[in-house]
Amino acid sequence: MLCYEFGPFKLNADHRTLTRDGSPVSLRAKAADVLLVLLKNAGELVDKDALMAEVWPEAFVEESNLSQCIFILRRALGDQRSDAQYIETVAKRGYRFTAPVKVAQLATASANGKKTGEAERSPRLAVLPFINSSGDSNLEYLADGIGDNLINSLSQISKLRVMSRSSVYRYRAGNSDPKLIAKELGVDAILLGKISSLPTGLVINVELVDAQNGWQLWGHTFECELSDIVEIQHEIVRQITASLKLTLTGDEEKRITARYTDNSDAYQAYLEGRFHWSRYTREGIERAIGYFCRAIELDPNYALAYSAVIDCYLRLITNYLPPETKVASTPKSERAYSKQKAHADGPPHLSIDSESRVKLRHEWDWKGAERELRRANELRAYYPAAHQWYAAFLFVRQMYQVSSKHDLWDPAPTSVVFPSKIQSGTLTPSEEVQVLCTIAREQIGVGSFEAARLLLERWLPKVGWPKLTNLDSNTAADLLFTLGQLIGFLSITGQIAKGHKRAESYLSGSIAILEQSGSKVPAAEARIELARCYFREGLFDEAREMLTFALAELPDEETELRSLGLSIFGCVEREAGRFYESLMKFEDAAAGAGHLVAGHRHLQMATTLKELANFESKETYFLEAEAHFQQALCEFEAIGNHRNVAAAENNLGYFLLCGGLYKESEFHLLHALKLFQTFSDEVRVAQVNETLTQLYIAQNHLPRAKKAIDKAVRSLERSDGAGPLAEALITKGMVESRQGNYAEARKSFESGHTVAERCGDSY
Repeated sequence: MLCYEFGPFKLNADHRTLTRDGSPVSLRAKAADVLLVLLKNAGELVDKDALMAEVWPEAFVEESNLSQCIFILRRALGDQRSDAQYIETVAKRGYRFTAPVKVAQLATASANGKKTGEAERSPRLAVLPFINSSGDSNLEYLADGIGDNLINSLSQISKLRVMSRSSVYRYRAGNSDPKLIAKELGVDAILLGKISSLPTGLVINVELVDAQNGWQLWGHTFECELSDIVEIQHEIVRQITASLKLTLTGDEEKRITARYTDNSDAYQAYLEGRFHWSRYTREGIERAIGYFCRAIELDPNYALAYSAVIDCYLRLITNYLPPETKVASTPKSERAYSKQKAHADGPPHLSIDSESRVKLRHEWDWKGAERELRRANELRAYYPAAHQWYAAFLFVRQMYQVSSKHDLWDPAPTSVVFPSKIQSGTLTPSEEVQVLCTIAREQIGVGSFEAARLLLERWLPKVGWPKLTNLDSNTAADLLFTLGQLIGFLSITGQIAKGHKRAESYLSGSIAILEQSGSKVPAAEARIELARCYFREGLFDEAREMLTFALAELPDEETELRSLGLSIFGCVEREAGRFYESLMKFEDAAAGAGHLVAGHRHLQMATTLKELANFESKETYFLEAEAHFQQALCEFEAIGNHRNVAAAENNLGYFLLCGGLYKESEFHLLHALKLFQTFSDEVRVAQVNETLTQLYIAQNHLPRAKKAIDKAVRSLERSDGAGPLAEALITKGMVESRQGNYAEARKSFESGHTVAERCGDSY
């Protein structure tokens, strides 16, 4: 196996992997091909036509493709065209590699039996659900918890790709061949685990298996007590990284070995809470709260438990509780729920009691609520959701203090009914709008666009400009931004006529106000959102110009917003057919991204790789795309954002359908369907059913296809989703045509085209 060495760089000729001082350098396949040709002819002029013929032997491509590859190479090598150390441009002729090159022979295999070149690619690992073979159902939470925590810990390692929990959950029964599972998941190694019990404690069997040949890379049997679980998990992670020959950074080492509590009972309560949380149901979240509160009782400094209980409680009232619904107490959470009925003056709220440390009360304990939110921020300062909820809390408290004087308090302030009951004059117009916009953006962030629409209904005119009378300038800008963001998303499904233009108009108005007041960061955020609108309309040049300006205006500390802007930039370049530029933008967006933005970045990067796989017919891109879909799931699962988990499952299911992996596709689509049904999201449920219909058509399961598409059409006819309805009607016609029902098929096609025409430029 040949290796080309130049300066601090090495290129593995077989695997096209580039390293600098032993660390991998990200490089697209075609750029690596170009580099290899130049290295083989080091010191000699390589004609452009000859270079293109060797890199793209069976395709006609423009010279700009070669120029893109040279640009990517110079960037990766730190080269400058004006002062080239490695690649010299010979005007109108070609390129020459100018640095000294040494050709070396690599060893064919490393100590673990893998080729050396393979070690330079990020290995892929699946942690299968641990099997509870103890016969004690009370240990199910422990088996689930160990597997989940290992996935979360290993996902922190940048040089390792880990399959998400939802992707491996189907193998929970533990009766499948590891080699077959590895082939289905496309991984290099599988971690298997089993828990059994002894009179004196537990036995945990762990085995790391090479997917290629089924050999054991590492295995161990731990005999331990419950109090040893955390240390055993750390040891498993250490052994996996050693077996896969991964080098960790100092930060990665610190993160994967972090201990958030030394109290083993608190940790067990936390694991039980996560076990119920992961059921994705209202009942599961209610039970989880009790266990998390128990963990806080046992260790008042347990940061993860504080964050988890806030996530649970606010996720419950955001996604599951209808107006005037109270959270009922359960036998196992008496310490967390009050047995008394809810007071009429407010909803149940979480507070920290000075004597019992934690109690979920059915009263509006503002001081207790604020104390807990502050506590979560102090103990886990890097957790963005805690800061986000604290900001929302301050706004809601302001609303309550004013509205309670006028006896207008609604029992369910977090529902969409509460704000709509506030009449003009209860709050100052600016105070009311600030609260509504804050809560609406929370709903937009989790994909609840209809809830956000109801919140802002009074401020959202059917046509024209919203009324900004009596609003201060910053509040007016905030309202225009939030309305523009919401309308932009609603326009995708045709729920608002001429939605893109309205969104652009509102966002432009917000930018004008913010620039006049000198608010550079909010103005840059509005520009990023406006660029997203341009992108949806296919106005790529306008989107690039807007993003370039916005990113230049952002200070260095605004890493999250910068990452969002770069991710949208990557989408723009992809849709313009500039795949390599797209990938570069996504790679630049990796720095400073929190879980939510990182999850969306991985989703979009996966889409770019999928397009590139189709364009260049390379399986490696397909595998990379699947890995990024899996990483997106990990990011969303890490923060319990179940709506985005559902969206990612849907995207992954469709991706696998396009790749002909029907069994895997159906698994992910059905999981997405279940989650969207939990949220009563009819439009999303219908869209998943429409995708399932395409899957069943591909498998020639026409009765199942007809059943799924009929469900989709019925749901969409009840909703405002004109765009998805048009698609579903066309798909319905395809199914009916396949079944020989040509008259019915014609009606469906005609109805679909009629709905599509009605959507106008929004569809």
